[in-house]
Amino acid sequence: MRGMIIAAVLALGACGQQATQRETEEAQAVAASSALDLSIGPGGAAGISSALPMSVEAVRAAAANYSVTEIEGQAEGDTYRAITLSAGGAEVFRLMPTTDATRVHGIVTTSPRARGPAGEVIGETLFGVAPPEQVAFCIAQIVDAAPGFACSASEGGSFWRVYRLPEGAAPSVAFADIEPDLLHDSMLAEMRWIAPRV
Repeated sequence: MRGMIIAAVLALGACGQQATQRETEEAQAVAASSALDLSIGPGGAAGISSALPMSVEAVRAAAANYSVTEIEGQAEGDTYRAITLSAGGAEVFRLMPTTDATRVHGIVTTSPRARGPAGEVIGETLFGVAPPEQVAFCIAQIVDAAPGFACSASEGGSFWRVYRLPEGAAPSVAFADIEPDLLHDSMLAEMRWIAPRV
């Protein structure tokens, strides 16, 4: 009987330790998440505001609260080396290289966790609420195999919002050809920050 009581007390103690460990892990995850810089805008992304060397070490030093991984990307049949910033097992930002692959050219996001300068959220924010001065220059483009467009404050802007036209819309050769109603209801699909030239 006494052995059973001791076993029960030990089992309860182990349960208490597991619960405490789980609570500690959850608290650490929340703290790490709240320490993440999820912003992207004209001044940078994820706390990065310069054309860093395109290396995991340099990026890790600049974005310490993210999991930093080098990956291979592909565009128009060409492969390139990119670096991702992830949190909670999901990619939040992707760093793209300059043509010589030595520095960060820009940072893109398609994550709904990221926040634009006006609080925009990918997959939730429509073009109709974009600050007009920040979308003064727009070009038509294909977005994930669907018609869309990209906008910035100017042709050489450092921050671009990319929108997907509503489902069923036909692609346009020029931004000016897109119907105003379609523009208003276009959904934010991506945000891009372009690093300053070195």
